[in-house]
Amino acid sequence: MDHAAPALPAAFEGASVGCLVCGGSELFTRWKGLLGCKTCGFVFADLKLSGDELARIYGHDYFNGGEYFDYGAEEESLRGNFRDRLRDLSRISPDLSARDLLEIGCAYGFFLDEARHAFKSVAGIDISKDAVRHAREQFGLDAQHGDYLALDVGRKFGTIAMWDTIEHLNRPDLFIEKASADLSPGGLLAVTTGDIGSLNARLRGAKWRMIHPPTHLHYFSVDTISRLLRRHGFEIVHVSHPGNARNLRSIFYYLFAWGHKESPIYKSLLHWRGFDLRITVNLFDIMFVVARRR
Repeated sequence: MDHAAPALPAAFEGASVGCLVCGGSELFTRWKGLLGCKTCGFVFADLKLSGDELARIYGHDYFNGGEYFDYGAEEESLRGNFRDRLRDLSRISPDLSARDLLEIGCAYGFFLDEARHAFKSVAGIDISKDAVRHAREQFGLDAQHGDYLALDVGRKFGTIAMWDTIEHLNRPDLFIEKASADLSPGGLLAVTTGDIGSLNARLRGAKWRMIHPPTHLHYFSVDTISRLLRRHGFEIVHVSHPGNARNLRSIFYYLFAWGHKESPIYKSLLHWRGFDLRITVNLFDIMFVVARRR
């Protein structure tokens, strides 16, 4: 995939269009800073970020001391999660080796590096220059910096993946629409994101762990993401709620240090060797959805 893409075009910013899932115009305040659609129940942040603002959010600090303590240090845990997704995809579609893969939001390239052994070819795109540089320099991957909405892929893909990406997008509906156009008939779109309809999310309400704009802007349920996908020519072929593995260092970071300038508890444990232990946690509030283009 060698087609250049402008970094962040005006189309990325978008204007207010009501509900991105059903097109409804009747919105209400779900919680402070979050709106809901009265028609379908979709929830999203009451924010309109420019392309430049989004680019600044996903710079070096996002992966190092921002939303992640040290994304690179989590490589083994993240790769384990990606191997699980590849295993699931191979069960859904045994012909992966005949498919070309595009990952939207490829970050450091850990998934693409795992997937290159399972697919015919792999390519990726990400809004973060630092992340793409790592993917290219460390793994020699076909990854590029830019906005997928402006990317002329020049061919059809058999599979497109968006791992924990759709909730970050200003206009996820446009990404789904373009993915449909860039997939071959019968092509698969695989997505992971938080499930605001899950029991844990409903119990936690506005304090649910996935609610933290401006990095997370959209909050789907199984129903609303299925509705959005069907609206753009997909049929749902798989829905599950898998667990995710993280090392203890990252788990403690989220519990005690994330969002705080100083955390004595976290600092006191920072160099504990046991922090490298990989733990799988499943609160059943992350969904894995696979849809086939009709």
